[in-house]
Amino acid sequence: MTDESTYSIINEPVPFASDELFFSRTDERGIILSGNQVFQRISMYGWDELLHKPHNLIRHPHMPKAVFWLLWDTIKRGEPIGAYVKNRAKDGRYYWVFAIITPIEGGYLSVRLKPESPLLKTVDAEYSALRKRELNDTLRPEDSAALLTERLETLGFTDYTEFMATALAQELNAHHASLQQPLNRAIEPFLALMRQAKTLLEEAERIFDAYTESQYVPMNLQVQAAQLGTQGATIGVISNNYTIISDEIKSAMDDFVTAAEQVHHTICNGLFLTCVAEIQQEMRSFFASENDGDAPINAAEEIASLQQQEHAYEAKALQGLRDISAQSEQFRQSCQDMKRLAAGLEVTRMMAKVESARLSVKVDGLNELIDDLDQFQNAISDGLKKIEQSNQAIAFGITPLLRSTKKAA
Repeated sequence: MTDESTYSIINEPVPFASDELFFSRTDERGIILSGNQVFQRISMYGWDELLHKPHNLIRHPHMPKAVFWLLWDTIKRGEPIGAYVKNRAKDGRYYWVFAIITPIEGGYLSVRLKPESPLLKTVDAEYSALRKRELNDTLRPEDSAALLTERLETLGFTDYTEFMATALAQELNAHHASLQQPLNRAIEPFLALMRQAKTLLEEAERIFDAYTESQYVPMNLQVQAAQLGTQGATIGVISNNYTIISDEIKSAMDDFVTAAEQVHHTICNGLFLTCVAEIQQEMRSFFASENDGDAPINAAEEIASLQQQEHAYEAKALQGLRDISAQSEQFRQSCQDMKRLAAGLEVTRMMAKVESARLSVKVDGLNELIDDLDQFQNAISDGLKKIEQSNQAIAFGITPLLRSTKKAA
């Protein structure tokens, strides 16, 4: 028997309009303290049934626990998160939302909009498959969350941050299109930055993989030098030089990949924060226009709280853009360091090729080692070229976003 047996489930959606945004505010334990008229109406619970009750009152049993584990793990660290959530109304019907949960003083704020992008269909299928795994394999929530993250990678997302940023951007575009409103002009430039950052990260990882495959070349060159005896002295020197450069590359490689990951993460987070700031502004305006005098809610207090969040995330979005600019410059310095090491590696490789051709005695395997050096050198050279192009595109693309955001502020 599953926990679904305790729920009334009706496979029909609760209808609500694209322009109907809703929010709820909870304490740090997830106990509902406030919300708006749309939240109350769609849930089909009375205010007396909602207020001071756990927010999981509206949780649908089809939802994988992985999502809520990720949610709580993130907001407890003081960070915002976005997620597709299938909720259950009092009468057993369901309704999908894209929820943006942000930490606030004394608890959390969840702002929701109706998801209308094609991504929802994919998410629905993925959630269904994951929920079955949870029930059949009695997975712990954190283990299920790990499976969800792995699955997102299969779907083409580097991590959950990239997924939620992409999802919220798509949902905002769909939201505005449905209401025949202008699209947020920052979204497409941000998505272009994300594509560049992803190329940058993939190339950095490709260089790392090439290094891993060639890390035993110095040791094998030493073996070849020993077999050559006195004729192998120069090969031995070349091997020592290669070892020194290889060790420098090894010590720099982790930092290099980490820097690429940070640029990618900061761009994804910047897009997410930009979208959060917009939807919170719209939520505050929508709530101010609602007329629900019977609700036991202090509307003025809630509007002030929403406005505070709106301003806070506008500031976070601006800071996110500045962070992208700064990290792009830092990564440029990392690229220069890596190019310096690659130049030293190129000299060593050419010396090895010249010496191999000069030897009067041929040793089995030496040419193959030289070929390995060629492959590693080509991987670094090609990778750094693409990385520099992507990083330059990021630096160029962030400037107009910064200018437009500062003007809006």
